[in-house]
Amino acid sequence: MSTTELSPPLSQGAGYGVVIGLGALFALGMIFTTQVLYRRGTKDDNEEFTVAKRSIGTGLTAAAVISSWTWSTTLLSSCTVAYTYGVAGAFFYAACNSTQIMIFSNLAIQTKRKAPNAHSTLPTLCPCLAWSDIVLAAFLEIMRIRYGTVVHISFMFFSLAANTLVVSSILLGGAAAINSLTGMSGYAPVYAALWLLPASVAAYTLRGGLRATILTDYIHTAIILIVILMFWFLERKVKNPKTGFAYVIQPFCDFQMFDLLVAAQVRNDDAPTLDHSYVTIRSLGALKFAILSILEYTGVVFLDNSYHQKGIAADPASAVPGYILGGLSWYAMPFTLATTMGLVAVALENTPAFPTFAQNRRMTSAEVGAGLVLPYAAQTIMGKGGAGAVLVLMFMSCTSAISAQLIGASTVISYDIYRTYFRPAARDASLLKASHYAVIGIALFMAGFASMLHGAGIDLGFIYNMTGIFTGPALAGLVGTFYSSRQGSVAVFSSLWAGFATSVIVWLTLAHRFYGAVTVATVGELDPCLYGCVAGIGSSTLVTIVISLIKPTNYQWESLAAVRIVTDSGEKFDVTYHDPSYDPERLRRAAWLARGVTLVLFLALFIIWPLTLYGDGYIFSKSFFRGWVIVSVLWAFFAIIAVSVFPIVEGRHTIFRLFKVIIGKGTSSPIVPPKYEVEDADRKADTLDSQSSEDEEKADTRI
Repeated sequence: MSTTELSPPLSQGAGYGVVIGLGALFALGMIFTTQVLYRRGTKDDNEEFTVAKRSIGTGLTAAAVISSWTWSTTLLSSCTVAYTYGVAGAFFYAACNSTQIMIFSNLAIQTKRKAPNAHSTLPTLCPCLAWSDIVLAAFLEIMRIRYGTVVHISFMFFSLAANTLVVSSILLGGAAAINSLTGMSGYAPVYAALWLLPASVAAYTLRGGLRATILTDYIHTAIILIVILMFWFLERKVKNPKTGFAYVIQPFCDFQMFDLLVAAQVRNDDAPTLDHSYVTIRSLGALKFAILSILEYTGVVFLDNSYHQKGIAADPASAVPGYILGGLSWYAMPFTLATTMGLVAVALENTPAFPTFAQNRRMTSAEVGAGLVLPYAAQTIMGKGGAGAVLVLMFMSCTSAISAQLIGASTVISYDIYRTYFRPAARDASLLKASHYAVIGIALFMAGFASMLHGAGIDLGFIYNMTGIFTGPALAGLVGTFYSSRQGSVAVFSSLWAGFATSVIVWLTLAHRFYGAVTVATVGELDPCLYGCVAGIGSSTLVTIVISLIKPTNYQWESLAAVRIVTDSGEKFDVTYHDPSYDPERLRRAAWLARGVTLVLFLALFIIWPLTLYGDGYIFSKSFFRGWVIVSVLWAFFAIIAVSVFPIVEGRHTIFRLFKVIIGKGTSSPIVPPKYEVEDADRKADTLDSQSSEDEEKADTRI
């Protein structure tokens, strides 16, 4: 039965009001904030637009990371897997998708160590030429300078493919949810949502760049966490029409919810878990989903240029703690929300308040695949208020994630395509204009591509499962780039394309073998996508190791350490030289800290905690279930403190100075950390005479 046959709880005006009205409000707010920053001395240039002058602190870095990783896909899919697998779905979704951010902290700190001036000039690949003014973008600049043009273009293709798939899943999930909640139903208005969401994001992204994106991320994250806690503490009276019994759910850890889940187990008898229980971690399907997620979305994070940009944008001392804090805080998003709303949908699906109750049916596979578990659960416990809350969640999660994707992809186009291959002499003003055009072009392309997918009947579940086919094969080459001096261009190029070919072959072959045909429905199933992703990662890893052993290189990192920023006047600027706090030894210790923390958290969150419960086959008791959901809400409180309160405390002095500027009592001074403002005068004078030679000596010392 079509989802459009259900009467939406909100009006069409509510849908357009949120999508257009809130979009305009955020655009105006970010334009105002950006103007205040410019009045205080922040320069409107491409370095500010793309990496925010590398001045973002730990709190805002964590908020930016958690917001960029909190897609509409996250909110919708986490509730979907909880609806399907019970507590196992919520737990594995959080465990397998928070790890990537913490793993990426290792790449972030390696970028700081190996190429601290990323987004800057590099020596040309051709030794017969002098220093060039070619500016590149984040990890792709490292690929080009180390391996050359062919590898650079190859990884650029997969990076943009990852961006496209991410935005497509965000738009498809968000548009489907908005369509089910509001009067924006029917054929054409679905496309209206697909086009209006990127348009509102592009408006403030164009003006404020990465700093505006990060500030908006902070606001979005705070609102999303508040709504999640609201769902948890909500009081709702629900009456069973057959027995006349009325019960109250408040707070969520009430024992009545446990009883309702046990009743749902008897009523449905089809949950793919141990004894069909919704309160056990033992579920082979959930475990497969977890493995697929951790593999494919590690590739997404590593290939997504926006994460590398935020690593560059972070102050050197903030990169590792920011990403680790962000990863721990993000855990609360799917864990708390899915444990709450995914289980609410299971428990109350047979009550009159549930949207499908009047039609005497459960949710269809089409509704589940479209990610409608969360909207339906919210309507059940809050009516129109719940629908409005989910509508706000969809807007916040869609716009914050799309904004990061627009900045990341536009930088690839303006730096890695426009300046690298078409206009090498382009200066800052020209690059800034190119970035603006790229934001507009990408927003239009993403809206059009998502519309094409929707017209072809491809939903959120399909995109989520098959993303690993495009991201998994790049993992081995990317990791080797940052950690191996033996890996050469032949090894990384061969591993990338051999892995991709293997992945596609296994994916399509198994879809035909398991389900008898290669169709949109069969290739989007979990098993073919999982085995295709694993095959791609395994084959690419084998190829790069074998070729690196047969034909090793001896890369010494000089070309990356020699990166310099080039100003509009042509002056070469070394961030590590002008920043007294830059300490190679401290960064080396931070790299080891990142590895240690990542290993410990990975073992704790993905191996020891979940797999112990999985292997034991434990079915929760009432008291254990109560403790379980209390842990989920405590984690949400930790996240609010970490990414909503801490950034304010950390940036209180800057906020106070900006407030003085707003009321006309402040002075114009650059919005950069104090360490840049107290640079030694004698060293400045020496720099004017011997910048180039000292830079080279410093690069050698760092290496």
